[in-house]
Amino acid sequence: MIQEKRILSSIDVGTTKICTIISEKSCSGALSILGHGVVPSIGISKGNVMDEVKTGEAIRSSIAMAERDSSVKIESAHVSITGSHISFENRISILDWVGRNGVITKDDLSQVPSTIANSMNDTGKEIIHALPIAYSLDGEYGIRDPLGMHSNRLEVQSHIVTASPSLTRKLVRSVENAGVKVQSLVLQPLASSASVLTKEEKEHGVALVDIGGGTTDVVVYREGTVCFSSVIPVGGIQFTNDISLTYDTSRSAAEDAKLAYASTEPETVGPEEHVRLNIEGRKTELKIPRHELCQLTKERGQELVRLIKLKLDDAEIGDLTTYKVVMTGGGSILPGLENLIKRMITENVRMGCPNGYIENIPDDLNTPSYSTGLGILIWAASHTVHEEPNSRKNGTGKPMSDSGNAITRVIHKIKGVFQ
Repeated sequence: MIQEKRILSSIDVGTTKICTIISEKSCSGALSILGHGVVPSIGISKGNVMDEVKTGEAIRSSIAMAERDSSVKIESAHVSITGSHISFENRISILDWVGRNGVITKDDLSQVPSTIANSMNDTGKEIIHALPIAYSLDGEYGIRDPLGMHSNRLEVQSHIVTASPSLTRKLVRSVENAGVKVQSLVLQPLASSASVLTKEEKEHGVALVDIGGGTTDVVVYREGTVCFSSVIPVGGIQFTNDISLTYDTSRSAAEDAKLAYASTEPETVGPEEHVRLNIEGRKTELKIPRHELCQLTKERGQELVRLIKLKLDDAEIGDLTTYKVVMTGGGSILPGLENLIKRMITENVRMGCPNGYIENIPDDLNTPSYSTGLGILIWAASHTVHEEPNSRKNGTGKPMSDSGNAITRVIHKIKGVFQ
C-alpha cells in the first residue's frame, strides 16, 4: 500500500507575532515547506490570549497568507502554547495493569500518557504533555525502554505539563474561530527543541533557553528526555517597554531603536554615537547617547539572565559551568546577550537555529525567531498524531469549526498521543 503525502500545518501563537507554516510530509517522512504567513500578534500578553476576537482575526490573517503562499487550504493545525499559566511537575505513577499478557507490549506503553493524564483529572488543570522520563521494574530503576520485559507492575517517572483550562480554551477558540481545527497543542520550548537541538545534545545534557516576545521558556534534557521545564514571564517586549517608558516614546519607535541600536555591551559603543527617538505628543526628536540606551538594555539583560540561572538551579543539573545552553527565539539575537550568559552561567553556549530536519526552509524562516513554528511540524511528524486531512484548493473541503467540542477533542488527543 502506497502511503500518500500528508499536509502538516503549524500555528505559532506568540506575544509579538503569529506564524502559520504549511508543510508536506512525504511517504519517506521528509518534511518540506509549502508556504507560510506571519502577522503581528494582537490580543496576547505574556503568551496568554486576552482578547479572543482580536487574536482570532490575527490568526485568520496569518492562515490566509500561508494558504495563498502554498495554494493549500488547511482544515486543521498543530498550535503552540506557552504563558505564565503553564505548570510543570515530575510525577511517579504505578502501572499495575501493564504486562497482563506476561510481557510489556508496545500497546501497553502507548497507553502510559493517557493513564497518567486520567490519574490527574481531579487537579482542575488541563494536561498538555505527559512525557515519560524513566521506568522502574521490579525494583530496578532507570530503565529507559521496558518493551519486551516481563512484569505485571511497572512504575514510570514522567514530566507533566499542565495549563489553565480557561486560558487553554481561549487559545483553542481563537484558532477555531479563524476557521481551523486545533489538532494538538505543543509546548513552545518542546517544539523549539525539536528544531534546534541534536540527539547528542539531549543525550549528554542540554538546557534550551527560548527567548520569545512575552516569555522566556526553559527546558532541560538529560539522557535524552525532558527532566525540567519552566516559563519566565519576561521576553523581548520588556526590553522594548523599558526604552518606551524611559524615553517617553512610542512602542514602535522603541522597538525600532532596540533592533537597530541596542546591545548589552555599552562599553563597545563610542561616546560620539547617538540615537534619535520620537517623543509622544511632540514634533521634536530626542537625541540620546547610544551608550545610555545600551546600558538600559544591559540591565534588563542581566535581570533576565539571573532569572534563567535561578530556573536552571531549580533543575538541579549540577555544575552549571559545565552544562550546555542553547539559545533560540527572536529575543536571543539581541547583541551581547549570548556573552551575558557566558559570563553569568556557562561558557558552553551556542545560538540555536532551525537545523536540517526540514527541507527547503525559506531564508526568512531560517532564523531563531521561527524555531517554534518549524519545530511544531517536526514534533507532530515524529509523534503518533492522528492527522486530519487538509486539501489543496481544488474546490473540495472547507475549513470547519466545531467549537462546542473543541476542548474535549484536543485534550483527548493530547492525552492519548504525546509522549
